[in-house]
Amino acid sequence: MIPASELEKMFGALAGGRDGAARAEALATVDDAAALAEYLKSERKTLMDRILAPGSAAGAPRPPGGLQMSREFSDLTDAVIQRMYVLACRRSGANPETAQLAIVATGGYGRRELAAFSDIDLTFVPYRDGDPTIDRTIREMFTLVMDVCIARCGLEVGYAYRLMEDCPQLDHQTTCGLLDARLIAGNNRLFIQFEDAYWSGFNPTDFIFTKLRERAKSLDKWGTTPRIVEPHLKEGPGGLRDLQTAVWLTQARWQLAATRVRGSRSLDSLVREADVPTSDAAQLAIAKEKLFQVRNALHALAGAERDQLVVTRQEDVAGILGYRPDSAPALSDHQALSHGTPPVEKFMADLYPALATIRRISDQVMRRIGSSRLILGIGLDCKNRSIVPANSSLESDDPVWMLWMCELAQKYGIGYGEAIERSAVDLIATNPVIAEPAPASQVFLNILGTTTGLYSTVQKMADLGILGWFLPEFAAIFDLIPYDSSHDHTVGQHTILILKHLEALQTSTAEEDAEMRRVLEDLADPAQLMLAVLLHDCGKAVPGKPHSETGETIAAEVCRRLGLSEEASSNVGFLVASHLVMAETSRLHDLNLDQTLRDFTQVVGDLDRLNMLYLLTYADTKSVGEGVWTQVKARFLRELWQRASAVLSDEEPVGYDDAAIARARRRLLKDLSFENLPEEDVAEHISAMPAHYLLNQSLKQIALHIGFVRRVREGQPVVDFFGERDATYSELTVCAFDDPQPGLLAKITGALAAADVNVHAAQVVTRSTAVDSIALDTLLVDSRGRQLSPGKRREVATNLVAVLSGATTVETLLSRRRFPKTDSQAPTAKNGIVQPRVSVRREVSDKLTHIELAAPDSVGIFYRFCDAISRLGWDIHSARVSIWTNEARAGFYVTGCGGCTDGEIVRAVLGTLEAVQ
Repeated sequence: MIPASELEKMFGALAGGRDGAARAEALATVDDAAALAEYLKSERKTLMDRILAPGSAAGAPRPPGGLQMSREFSDLTDAVIQRMYVLACRRSGANPETAQLAIVATGGYGRRELAAFSDIDLTFVPYRDGDPTIDRTIREMFTLVMDVCIARCGLEVGYAYRLMEDCPQLDHQTTCGLLDARLIAGNNRLFIQFEDAYWSGFNPTDFIFTKLRERAKSLDKWGTTPRIVEPHLKEGPGGLRDLQTAVWLTQARWQLAATRVRGSRSLDSLVREADVPTSDAAQLAIAKEKLFQVRNALHALAGAERDQLVVTRQEDVAGILGYRPDSAPALSDHQALSHGTPPVEKFMADLYPALATIRRISDQVMRRIGSSRLILGIGLDCKNRSIVPANSSLESDDPVWMLWMCELAQKYGIGYGEAIERSAVDLIATNPVIAEPAPASQVFLNILGTTTGLYSTVQKMADLGILGWFLPEFAAIFDLIPYDSSHDHTVGQHTILILKHLEALQTSTAEEDAEMRRVLEDLADPAQLMLAVLLHDCGKAVPGKPHSETGETIAAEVCRRLGLSEEASSNVGFLVASHLVMAETSRLHDLNLDQTLRDFTQVVGDLDRLNMLYLLTYADTKSVGEGVWTQVKARFLRELWQRASAVLSDEEPVGYDDAAIARARRRLLKDLSFENLPEEDVAEHISAMPAHYLLNQSLKQIALHIGFVRRVREGQPVVDFFGERDATYSELTVCAFDDPQPGLLAKITGALAAADVNVHAAQVVTRSTAVDSIALDTLLVDSRGRQLSPGKRREVATNLVAVLSGATTVETLLSRRRFPKTDSQAPTAKNGIVQPRVSVRREVSDKLTHIELAAPDSVGIFYRFCDAISRLGWDIHSARVSIWTNEARAGFYVTGCGGCTDGEIVRAVLGTLEAVQ
């Protein structure tokens, strides 16, 4: 067996290429950017011609080595950069031999693995910042690089400026690139000092876990098998990134100096440190060579950086690599090909095993290093991806290690060993005191501010008792039984599930979640929302006042203890105090009314609070129990968020002036003229409809409604159904002559109750003209949580037409069914009859009064509410109904009761409900 290092040396020999001395001699007289660019273009063309040459004719020479060509591209680039350095020093007055500046290649360029059009990554490392001569040299270098490489040669160049003191704060991508750092020009001693500073600030464990997570995310996109029709040679499975990741992790795990693992030594290091068998390393060397051959050919063919081997390029690449019809493939031991196999099939049949070899061996290295014992610090290690004590027993005087442990588990996606869990439980039992609260608070806020892995981390903290120890306010509700029967979990567990639903938004592909996902991603400080989640129901542990009020007081104390800023504390307190406001507004109030939007936006105040309240309301509702969150609730909540967002971001005003309404009417008259409708019908409809209708209905809906009006005038009530695909509810539109006496909505809801159909909302619009008065009512309905089936639609339509045309009555329809009374288990008032609750609000508009009713849920309860109000002679203009905790709550906007006091309205409604019970 030939050693891997010898194989790579064999494939990487610089046969026929110019050496560095020859290039230096050729460049010695080049003194300007134009000449440098001409030299670089000429030499690059020569290299690419060598790549493309084998495909020119049968019997062509063996294709050049893949690694060989990558090194020649790298060496050519080195020579040009080195000449630039000399010219830059000459122009700035610096001495190239002694200047305190290092020009460093990183990434693939640092490894000497440039493909024809790979990015050229450079880093400028000065001895110190602010030296005027060095600054001039760097500026001259930058100008030359931009002019020669980018402007004249069309190459991509990445560049960075790094000081030695920057090393401890480098981001992951920069840290990774510097693993392959190589001095091109400048001060060698300075480069050695920079490498020492780099390794001194290097965190192996953080690098390893971050790189593994990054690779896993990439493979989520590209898949785990290389055997796809168009493999990606860089990021895909078995591509260059797999091999690089295995080497990087080996370097990081044993903190190997970068110069020790470059080139052939990278495979030697896998054998020596990562336990890769020499036989596997030899296969890896052959596969790597194949990969580089194909990648170089693809770049040269495309004339650009292209790493996905698309079908349209595969035949050309096969030809370049010497694959011919009716011949054995060049550079292949593959013997299982039948006579006459097309060259492209032979080529791909060789490529797939090579990519599979890289994937298999690299994945083994990644898994082995990811499961090895890694130092976490603070007396903790990680072994087999679980946190364990660094020694036989954990010895720490600071109990904050428990929070640090949870932060590390969340950050790296690792678990908890049994020993460390027992240590935490035992320590919690002693109720340890935190000596320095500020660092502990920061760790806790770091956990809440990192939404990835948040749910599992907080759940583990709660189960081990860490959360209750650090946040006693949560301990009081963790095992608290909820006050209402709609909850499936304790108050504390319900709270943690909110985090689960918020976190799930980040990976949801559902179209209905896309908006909330963007809102969550755009939060400036997610920790504020997550802290409010943990505290929003803490007031339930304190009987007496409403839990939102008590919770606000608790939140203020917790925020003070955690050291939050005044603004952050105010936001958390607002979310806790107002966590029910958005749900109640969206479910029980008419969002078409200006006053509804004005009242809500005044409470919320700004866009950031609105966004956090939107997310909290969604996840809080969804965490209550199975089936509580519905598409109807989602629709109402989204509509409120969209309208409030437009107001708070100054995109739309609250309300519309007469000029805006006039403009809307003119626009609709123009647009509806293209709908093949009689002009006089359009003009009549537009002039008769209220502003909120004109401003909120689509053109298609308005045109449809005009047709409905025509059919009603011909003598037939119209019943129309609409349902989005996959929706769980239907939109029902009823168009009919308005009753001279109030009660049309009661008739409609009664007919629906007789068909066992649930109503969620009703919008009533009355179109009054000199000729007639026509009602246009839109209701959101469902049947047992689903859209109305065709059969149910026929039943509903038959009932409604019969009732509205006078052929039958609601009472007759209801008598044919068993119409259950209210739940006997509910709280009762006099005579054993459930006593509904009624509240009145006057300031919703100049004309409307808002009446809210609540009673135990039962079939037809919304009809009973509508019937009671109609019997009082009051007109219903819109209504919402929401079922919560086995209770039906409905909000009605009515006219006709303006002369009554609030008490008179309440007594009248209660009396009517009792009379018809």
